[in-house]
Amino acid sequence: MSMHPIVERFLKGGLPVPMAMALVGGSLPVPTLDLLQALAHAGLEETPYTERALDYFSTIPESMLAGVLTEAIKPPAPLQLVLCHRKEPALLETALLNPSLTSAIVEASVPSLPGAVLEIVLNNQVLWLERHRILDLLEEHPEAQYVIKRRVNEFRFDVLRLIPEDVKKDRLEIIDEVEAGRLDRAWSELPLPKEKSKEEADAEVETAEMAAERRLLAQKPLLDDEGNEINLTLTQRTAKLRTNQKIMLAIKGGKEERSILIREANRLIQVNVIRNPRISEGEVAYIANMRTVNEEVLRIISNSREWMKKYPITKSLVMNPRTPLPVAMTHFKRLFESDMKLLMKDRNVAELLRREAKRMIEMKARGKG
Repeated sequence: MSMHPIVERFLKGGLPVPMAMALVGGSLPVPTLDLLQALAHAGLEETPYTERALDYFSTIPESMLAGVLTEAIKPPAPLQLVLCHRKEPALLETALLNPSLTSAIVEASVPSLPGAVLEIVLNNQVLWLERHRILDLLEEHPEAQYVIKRRVNEFRFDVLRLIPEDVKKDRLEIIDEVEAGRLDRAWSELPLPKEKSKEEADAEVETAEMAAERRLLAQKPLLDDEGNEINLTLTQRTAKLRTNQKIMLAIKGGKEERSILIREANRLIQVNVIRNPRISEGEVAYIANMRTVNEEVLRIISNSREWMKKYPITKSLVMNPRTPLPVAMTHFKRLFESDMKLLMKDRNVAELLRREAKRMIEMKARGKG
């Protein structure tokens, strides 16, 4: 069946701008399916018409869209438009069951789908057999129920043979622990274990001083920033993870996970802990005081205006011998006099910093006199 000539001209780029704007704004009398082809062309890629097309598309009644989604659609781009930019479960279900649906469209659409329709994707083995990445996207989806995550891992092992039995068993056990509330949700979103990349290997560098400090800490119970002992089972489970999994856990994990991972020698893991959106100011102050953290972590802390407004963080950062001297010199003047006197006598920090602290104390004393 031929397409409306106005839509054909639009798809070929030959329609005058005013008429094109009228078309994607729903002002021209063209069949609904042809209009959807024009809207998909404008809305799925960055064009001068994208915003107008998506604005109008959001107003089209669900019943009008449902009426054209039950039959095969060639080309199938309108299906992706619906899956990425509408939220009605019944409408999405109709699009996901359309015979013209492709694995490429599903892969592009999964991150936009609500949790209520993810099972439809999971049940369509033909599509994810073509593109295994669809399974990864389903598992990573923030609204995916644990039954989805469990079945994804079972499919990886039983159908695709992508993971060994021990990995499958471990991942299913983690999902059960998360579902029972004994592990942070971030554990269920860990990627499959991979061999260490060159970047990850290069980031695993620490000085002899840091290594000695780490060995000393390892002899004591692991505590969080409030002095509470961290669950030994969690520590052991974290130790079994590969570097790529630890990085993801650092990005998304909870307080206990952050307390464990900030002690890792790998710079990438430490950096992602400090960038975790769930991290608290108390944890930041604790990390700023640690002598086993990479200098990059301390620089990230010092570059945050919000964090540096908090005196405990500023004090911890300045007093930490690991803090780069230029960073410490920038912030030490904000210390209270009592802390400045401690800094002046601290043999662990740079001599220049001690001298400057002493000079500041003497200047204040003369000012008072």
